[in-house]
Amino acid sequence: MAPSSHELALRYLLELSSDIRLALLWDAGGELLASAPPEGPATLAELAIELVREAEASFPRGEAPELELDASRDDGVVFLIRNAEMTMLCVTARAVLPGLIFYDMHAVLRDVKRAAEAEGRRRGAVAQ
Repeated sequence: MAPSSHELALRYLLELSSDIRLALLWDAGGELLASAPPEGPATLAELAIELVREAEASFPRGEAPELELDASRDDGVVFLIRNAEMTMLCVTARAVLPGLIFYDMHAVLRDVKRAAEAEGRRRGAVAQ
């Protein structure tokens, strides 16, 4: 089975930054779209999901059109970006430059959005 564009985007993110150990991507409805690596460490994934829940509860989508959060623990840092379309979360080692991680995450989110728009145009052209 060919990987989805979301899975490919997260794989690319892991190639951009060797510091990222886990990346997760959700749609606006909270459905998990992709994970990289697919069998990421369970404890990191649990921490990631908890941070997403807390962000959703503390900052509803209507109040914050785009949200960036980072949270540190002794064993790493969790970075979260949420916009109207998606939520992306990355887990890294402790010694990283947050600005670079957020930059790479935003770049991949832009690429995912452009790919979705191109697919929409392609489907519209085929339907006509």
